[in-house]
Amino acid sequence: MPCTTLLIGKNASYDGSTLIARDDDSGHGRYDPKRLVAVRPEDQPRHYRSVLSHVEIELPDDPCAYLIAPNALRNRGILAEAGVSERNVAMSATETIAVNERVMGADPMVALHTVPAGAGSGEGSVAPNADAEPSVAAFWASVGEPEAYDDGVADDIANQSLDVYLQGDGKGRKASAAASASSVSSASATSDGARREVHGGIGEEDLITLVLPYVSSAREGVLRLGSLLEQYGTYESNGVSISDADEVWYVETIGGHHWIARRVPDDCYAAIPNQLGLDHFDLEEALDESLGDKRDYLCSADLREFIVDNHLDRSMDTAPEHFRHLNPRTIFGTATPKDHIYNTPRAWYMQRCLNPSDDWDSPNARYTPISDDIPWCRVPETKVSVEDMDNVLSSHYEDTPYDPYGRLGTPETRHRYRPIGISRTGHLAIMQIRGYMPEAYRAVMWLAFGSQPSTCVAPFYTNVGATPDYLRQTTGEVSTSTLYWTNRLIAVIADSHFDANSNAIEAFREDIASTGHAFVAEADAKLAKSQGTDEAKRIMEAANQRMSDYLEARSQQLLGKVLFTTSDMMNNAFALSDRPQ
Repeated sequence: MPCTTLLIGKNASYDGSTLIARDDDSGHGRYDPKRLVAVRPEDQPRHYRSVLSHVEIELPDDPCAYLIAPNALRNRGILAEAGVSERNVAMSATETIAVNERVMGADPMVALHTVPAGAGSGEGSVAPNADAEPSVAAFWASVGEPEAYDDGVADDIANQSLDVYLQGDGKGRKASAAASASSVSSASATSDGARREVHGGIGEEDLITLVLPYVSSAREGVLRLGSLLEQYGTYESNGVSISDADEVWYVETIGGHHWIARRVPDDCYAAIPNQLGLDHFDLEEALDESLGDKRDYLCSADLREFIVDNHLDRSMDTAPEHFRHLNPRTIFGTATPKDHIYNTPRAWYMQRCLNPSDDWDSPNARYTPISDDIPWCRVPETKVSVEDMDNVLSSHYEDTPYDPYGRLGTPETRHRYRPIGISRTGHLAIMQIRGYMPEAYRAVMWLAFGSQPSTCVAPFYTNVGATPDYLRQTTGEVSTSTLYWTNRLIAVIADSHFDANSNAIEAFREDIASTGHAFVAEADAKLAKSQGTDEAKRIMEAANQRMSDYLEARSQQLLGKVLFTTSDMMNNAFALSDRPQ
């Protein structure tokens, strides 16, 4: 799904925490309401079945508890999106990215499709259990709805070997294609046209559920995710963030089964739109297992052969040490005119915010909104706070000609580029792992639901057994009884007169952020004196409920303010005093 990711190494953060954050945006034409859920080990499925791809996976019997921000609706799977485990590992999945056609041809995506019912089984083509419910049932007692198939002919052609054509009558594609549906396995094809499913790989719906409850560190999370990708494949290109108290990692999927990962340098941030972003990769280090935990790069074991055999590297550098300085963005990624509308401007603006002294606007500026070589990571000018991340990931090109709410530029420039904070944002989760705190209450998720320019993140402890109703009980019904829909209403009412409502929104953001820090400080002090795990969880759950209640009261207040302001400025507004004398 469309998203924006910001990652902060521990020496680049304001307090020595690691911080990973991501806006999760609904796809065009729909909204995906969000909720906050505590998953107990007994809630975790042991036999997992994906809603969208129908892949079935046996899971270990030792999951730990974790907190997630999944979809509230039931038709597209769990889509945990952001999560923190009781082992203080955080994960955000996923940043939808794109790989180029050469990669796709060399390692095709593993998509759910059908074949003639009698066709032989290929790799990954074991028919799923038709009676099994998708594992979303463990959370919502619901069966998902898979996407519709086409008639299967194109799938059949794509999944045939060239031998089918070589054995044909020589009359070309038409003759061969006509026979393809029955010649997948000529001895077993059925005469009634019946077809059966071939499951797809894993994707955004599945990743946190399959990885987070089974790992004890970010590095372990990268390796488990990589192993799953190699075994089951994926049907989409994604970037995944994983962190613990010491490390922040970013994983990018390459085609159907390959992957690369890089650790964010401790003194850097990484700013990532919906585009394959890694721009430096040391393949020699990634493949040198003797380095163990000293490696800052990881990848599929056969990545060198994959690159060489498929002629993916376009660098003019032929020196042997070239593999220590690969640019994955040019090897695997895309650079299209659409990227210059949708992606590169967001990276440009995030870095503009965190390195403001650079030249961003003159004709001689090193990077512009349409630059394809904006660095993946940089050292910020000052250490980055939670508020910095909230502001960056709520931004809409303020102080530039590209701000849709601004007065600079022209009507065209103000809608030229896709902003970071947009109407379709479902949530922003900033996951803070505070290495200086005891493990029992080390992790805090700063969470907001809805369109970010009109709201603010608030802190919630993650090592809890239950979450507040105001965040958990989101449904598809619009209601001010939940945070998600309240924030949606605030945003849509404020939008048409954003300037008039901006003071109220700014005051709300300052109030929630400052109160959140105060609440956490008070709870931390009580937690430091707590006796045992049960008391600590009781304190954290009480602190979360307090934050939720405060957020609800202030959100209702903000809703009333923007409703009054915008109502008073409606096109049909009229009062007797308005009448000319």
